[in-house]
Amino acid sequence: MSKANVTKIKKIKVNTFRGLSDITINFGDRITLICGKNGTSKSTILGIAAQVFSFRKDYELDKEINFKTLTDDRFESTVSDHFRLSKAFDKSGSMDTDIFIHDGYTKKEADFSLRLYEYADRRLPRPIVRGNSSASGNTSRNATHPVIFLSLNRLTPISFRTKYSEHSIQFLQDNEEDFLSLNHELLGKFTASKITTTTGSIKSAAAHGENYDQNSVSAGEDNAGQILQALYSFKKLKQDYSDYKGGLLLIDEADAGLFPAAQSELIKILNRECKTLDLQVIMTSHSPIMIEQIHSSSKVNSRDNKVIYLTDTFGSITSLEDYSWPEIYADLNEQTVKYSDEISLPLINTYFEDKETYDFFNAIVRDRKIRKVTNCLEEVSLGCDEYKKLIDRKVPEFSIRSLIVVDGDVDVDKRYRSIICLPSVLPPEQLIFEFLFNLPATHIFWRNSLRYSRTVFMRSANKIINELSINRSTATLDLQATIEAYRNNGQPKSIKLRRLFKDEFAHSPDFLKLVKGKVSENPYRLWVKENSQACEAFKNLFISKLKQTLTLGHGLDSARLSILE
Repeated sequence: MSKANVTKIKKIKVNTFRGLSDITINFGDRITLICGKNGTSKSTILGIAAQVFSFRKDYELDKEINFKTLTDDRFESTVSDHFRLSKAFDKSGSMDTDIFIHDGYTKKEADFSLRLYEYADRRLPRPIVRGNSSASGNTSRNATHPVIFLSLNRLTPISFRTKYSEHSIQFLQDNEEDFLSLNHELLGKFTASKITTTTGSIKSAAAHGENYDQNSVSAGEDNAGQILQALYSFKKLKQDYSDYKGGLLLIDEADAGLFPAAQSELIKILNRECKTLDLQVIMTSHSPIMIEQIHSSSKVNSRDNKVIYLTDTFGSITSLEDYSWPEIYADLNEQTVKYSDEISLPLINTYFEDKETYDFFNAIVRDRKIRKVTNCLEEVSLGCDEYKKLIDRKVPEFSIRSLIVVDGDVDVDKRYRSIICLPSVLPPEQLIFEFLFNLPATHIFWRNSLRYSRTVFMRSANKIINELSINRSTATLDLQATIEAYRNNGQPKSIKLRRLFKDEFAHSPDFLKLVKGKVSENPYRLWVKENSQACEAFKNLFISKLKQTLTLGHGLDSARLSILE
């Protein structure tokens, strides 16, 4: 079908309504996923989208529309389905929103507003469309478009539903094999061989096996059944309605009850069905899998898929478009630490290239005033090139909101302001190897409580010494020069030196015990003590970068940061 013939909601601008003020939501042509903290009005956006459409009349042809869903409901959502309005607080004039669509019936761009009005004969206020630019005559009418809204009510367990009974839906019986196949694809459950549809307070379709029925399906299976039933309602509408202009499917908490693989499959299925049925899906979810999958799709085609993140981190609720899960996670989990009665600072995530990078950093930066606001994520380790890619893509979590510590041998230009290099031209595992190799046998370090003697060290270093042809009796080892000579001698190399130093030395059980043991016996700490000038310069640079991150990435007044000095 030509895009001109398909109705799509393009954007909603909320000038004011409840907690929202001056916020614009742009929608994808296929899937838009809205996520955010509790109380950021995610469901309110779904409600506005649901409210502005009805499916009762084709005003262009002046013809009534009488098609219904498979559950024998109109392709509409009533006010009580998507809004819980308050007589005390939702007053006339308290809702001011503008909606922009492409109208498939008129083949034009259209806009209108949604306002809230109180009426003497109604218990609650009523949202009304005003100024419909696609309408001739009565401009206070909803746009014509079929809508199915799946609210959180659908998650009520079957056993708790009122007026619950089985009934038959002929279209699903006729398409039972296809429905079961789609259910198998979504849930990976191949034991389901029957569909039972139920009516009552909630109308659902449950796929199940011969040895259990619809009363035994899980909440996730029931959620899946209701989503698939909605898709089949649109499938039948497209089949029966010659003037079909697409449809709108709204799903609150789409991932509810679905395990990770099913969440991933749901996105694939929805994208496919959106294309086949000219559907537009708007849903809320906190699923990292679904967020990342849609975010990845948006990078390929930003018109079809979008992630909208609603956040109140910076004051009033704002809409951030196409955020990735790491960015969202960083905001959702932002913590603050109280420095004094007057000052609270956010914890700054600090990432590392690998465990050795963290161990070295941990030995240098021990000041409590600095560590108090530093959230060291030692379990997260990416190569420097990967961090650079994230910064190049302008991912805020890595470009302005956090710090990244990498080895001193990395070449980092001024573009990467969040990256800090350790004070050494050698990677930590090579640096400390050289340091211990050059440490005299008489040094007090070798008398540590773990009995990690020079003999133990030399034994663990045997493979490295042989590979690099290091003279065991040399007075001073220049490891950088030795490695350069090794790489330039023209002999084919069958081993990666970084891996060799890690496996044979830095990751050896004896060395790890030493690093995790007494602070006074930590070899990194000893290196720091004997290279105090370089380490002091690194600490000053780290503090400077920390203050930069707090001001540029978290919006703090630089005057508040003197406490870090």
